[in-house]
Amino acid sequence: MLIIGEKLNSTIPKVRKAIKEKDEAFVHELAQKQTEAGADLLDINTAMEDEVNDMQWIVETVQQVVNTPLCIDSTNPKAIEKGLETAQGRVMINSISMEKARLEGMLPLALDAKCELVALATDDKGIPKTVDERLAITGRLIDILEKNSFPLEKLYIDPLVLPLAVSNDNALIFYRSLTEIKQRYGVKTISGLSNVSHSLPQRRLINRYFLANCMNLGMDAAILDPLDAQIMTAIMVTNLLINKDRFSRKFLQSYRSGNIEG
Repeated sequence: MLIIGEKLNSTIPKVRKAIKEKDEAFVHELAQKQTEAGADLLDINTAMEDEVNDMQWIVETVQQVVNTPLCIDSTNPKAIEKGLETAQGRVMINSISMEKARLEGMLPLALDAKCELVALATDDKGIPKTVDERLAITGRLIDILEKNSFPLEKLYIDPLVLPLAVSNDNALIFYRSLTEIKQRYGVKTISGLSNVSHSLPQRRLINRYFLANCMNLGMDAAILDPLDAQIMTAIMVTNLLINKDRFSRKFLQSYRSGNIEG
């Protein structure tokens, strides 16, 4: 499973402060720590400050110390464009949707870059409450991308999980949407974890079990905190259980190194 490190996000107060003060050392350390912990990509979000100019600064700053690919995260096409212009090597766009303004702004960038792309199962009416509505939005979006010759092997659909604190069946709706999207459209899937546990105690515990269930259903990528040793252990153990760790090599290596968090 593709692990996208979530920590370089300006909604986090310490990160927002570092971006505002142009604290290179802080950004360097956070980029290096996430990479060393196992992140395959680093999510970059600068929405809380001078978004476009800050996007250029943080991309350049991160790439001074790591070669980890970047996930350029914004609802602002100009910030995405600046990130794509600045980044070296593999990048991912996060995200496009069927919201009219976002679709019109992001589609030309995605078609031009033909890089990996996160697509949200939502439109101008908001996040749908039912599986069928999410499937319908996904189908419409895939149809648009196909008609414009976007390579669907680079597409990651996020069915969008809503908080369990709002409704107890929100995780189940996500699981069903995930399963149906993979079966019907054959595309990759992705999710952030934090929304499912919003307003509940023991959020990291809920996130870990949610992720394990999603992996068992075939989810391909997740935006998460790679510095959480227990969630990284959960990923490793789940991979072992679903036959994605040949001869248990990674599990045994981690055990011998003392890196398994119970």
